[in-house]
Amino acid sequence: MYESILIISVIIISILFTAWVYSEKKLDGNFSKTISTVSFPFPLLALYAVFKLNISFGYILVGLTLVSLVIWIISRRTDLVNLQKEARSFFLILLGITIFRSFIYEPFQIPTESMIPQIQVGDFLVVDKFSYGLKNPIGKSTWFETREPKKGEMVAFIPEHTICSSPIENAYPEKNFDSSQEYLWQRYSEACTPLGLTFVKRLMAKEGDEVIYRNKELIVNGEKLKREFLSSNDDEVYLKEFYQDKSYTIRLLENYRNQLTYGAERKWVVPKDYYFVMGDNRDNSADSRSWGFVPKQNIVGKPAFIWMHWECLTCLPSFSRNKFLN
Repeated sequence: MYESILIISVIIISILFTAWVYSEKKLDGNFSKTISTVSFPFPLLALYAVFKLNISFGYILVGLTLVSLVIWIISRRTDLVNLQKEARSFFLILLGITIFRSFIYEPFQIPTESMIPQIQVGDFLVVDKFSYGLKNPIGKSTWFETREPKKGEMVAFIPEHTICSSPIENAYPEKNFDSSQEYLWQRYSEACTPLGLTFVKRLMAKEGDEVIYRNKELIVNGEKLKREFLSSNDDEVYLKEFYQDKSYTIRLLENYRNQLTYGAERKWVVPKDYYFVMGDNRDNSADSRSWGFVPKQNIVGKPAFIWMHWECLTCLPSFSRNKFLN
């Protein structure tokens, strides 16, 4: 349905734009105002369809930049001075935004509780896109790499189960998944989109590492991660976890056991060119324990800081949580 709305809207916009140019060039602009008025709802319809289809904003920006460039070229060849000035301004602005967002910083909004207490639902993050290298703005390929993510760092990435065309083997390349993992993959992939969704978790292991999760404790390559008690109440416990040169707060739920997802003990060996990630809200996070490993090429960037908190549409935005992220 939404694909049809988008296609029809784009076709109508193209026809009306051609009519507007003809009116300006051949009819002294007699019908230009009417055409502009008629055109008004169709860009809104196209934008609505784009959001309903969950098309990546990177694709939208690149598309709008190319469209503004084409309009600028057409206006130069048809000697439409006013259109030429407007198109040139839009093109330069969109080009600047596209470069900044694609290669430097990109905003994201957090919809889940998986990274509590560090990140809350409604936090708006800025992700450093250049922290690990220069990536193709409308694809997964990396043009050149600056460094690899470190263990214990938060990373932004696109998990394979959120991409509708992705088979389970993309998250388990060695096909070493059991029936419970296959069930969870199918369950979580129901919310997939054509291009996938961006998640934020903490990187806990790299290729070749052995990961054991036993009784809510994490063991990597035979070494149990050190923890310090911070606080607790009837429902939850907060601990500071130390991992290499990083320390961060994790949250555990009292008397919580999910045998299907995590069991009393689970063990994984991370495949080549893959990562193992977990949420800081350990008992309320869907992560590599439930939907598999993250391909290296799916890393988007490093979450840098929280710039705003906006929990609901009727709430006022808050800046009290603004901070750099560890």
